[in-house]
Amino acid sequence: MTARRLSAIPTVLFAALALAACTAAPDATPTPSAPATATPSPDATSEPQPAAEPAANCDTVLTQDAYAELATDGLEPLEPPAADHLATYYPVAAQMVEAGGPSCHWGKPQTDIGLTVTQATGVDLAVWATALADAGFTETNEPVPGAHTGPVDPGTGISPVVVVDGDRVTFVSAPDFATWIAPTP
Repeated sequence: MTARRLSAIPTVLFAALALAACTAAPDATPTPSAPATATPSPDATSEPQPAAEPAANCDTVLTQDAYAELATDGLEPLEPPAADHLATYYPVAAQMVEAGGPSCHWGKPQTDIGLTVTQATGVDLAVWATALADAGFTETNEPVPGAHTGPVDPGTGISPVVVVDGDRVTFVSAPDFATWIAPTP
């Protein structure tokens, strides 16, 4: 009887390991949640509301063609910049992350070539208009409608861009990449 119990142990361990392997692994890319806002509860006479826009993430913030171009150019997904790096170099991007948006970064290995994209959805545009103006961004509508060009980065000589589209604001670290932002669904 003891031999039978001992032979059952590997079977039980195998089953436990198999079950453990079936559990979902944590997502390495942070998935943002929408900022909390007070919303009145619907009553029976209210009209149905349209479905909320899905939260952006690093797999959806750009167009599919943009992801293909990043891969062709040798830019790989990297860990997002640390909060203090964003706050130092891209304060507006840091505010978007604080508002619940994703911070996405792609870079070419062994170089300083990179792209940073952040996005906040469901935002109060009046608040963001003030924040952009305070950070030195000016509405230029270049290279896309709704674009606000920021001050020139003294280290790179490049001006970041924030694109305002509906209730969404998207930061890109270089203006050429503003055309890669996925359209509002």
